[in-house]
Amino acid sequence: MKQFKTSNLLLVAMAVWSALTLHSCQIVELVISGTTYYDTEITTKDNQLITGRIGGQRSSNLVSGSKTISIKTDEGRKKVKSENIQYMTLARKGHPEKQQTLVYTDCKMPYTKKGEQRFRTFKNWQVLNSVGDHLLITAYGHSYSLAKDGALLITYSRDEGIKYCIRRQNDDCPILFGRSISSRSYMRKQWQAYLSDDPVLCQKIANKEIDAFDFTTIAEQYNPTGK
Repeated sequence: MKQFKTSNLLLVAMAVWSALTLHSCQIVELVISGTTYYDTEITTKDNQLITGRIGGQRSSNLVSGSKTISIKTDEGRKKVKSENIQYMTLARKGHPEKQQTLVYTDCKMPYTKKGEQRFRTFKNWQVLNSVGDHLLITAYGHSYSLAKDGALLITYSRDEGIKYCIRRQNDDCPILFGRSISSRSYMRKQWQAYLSDDPVLCQKIANKEIDAFDFTTIAEQYNPTGK
């Protein structure tokens, strides 16, 4: 497994070692990480605001497939079903400026069967990566945590990388369209396929005027025909 460290969701690779091979100083860091709490705000789908902390022993890493969030509030510990949460924010104490936003959402994974494109749907926690007027880009891995400086750490599989999803205005949920290990040429082709209703932007990406992994610029500039 590996981790990506993000500051404002700009991803920087970090290596993760097995606990069995850690030196003593690294084991101490692992224990400290395991007892870390994160300041949390949960906004439910019926517009309730729940504030508190999550984390601690055995649960500092938020697994992307978590179906329940356990949050420690001033009134005591509460458990909230992920499917009832509109969105959740996480921040490390002392670093509110690096607040991270996550959503629990349906996600479609495209695949081909008998020459026809189909979709496999599942639910998981995803990080908001880039947001524009007509396009939302999210990212997900195996689990999430926060570094000491408040930056986001995404744990991911070496073979699969961090997965990127897009949601356009007419999509019912995010669609997996690329990975951190994908080549730029592959990502350029994906943009041409998914954003074909904005030929101006597609041409900029095809000409390498905009990098295929510059999600912020792509989300900001995407303007489908007729919008």
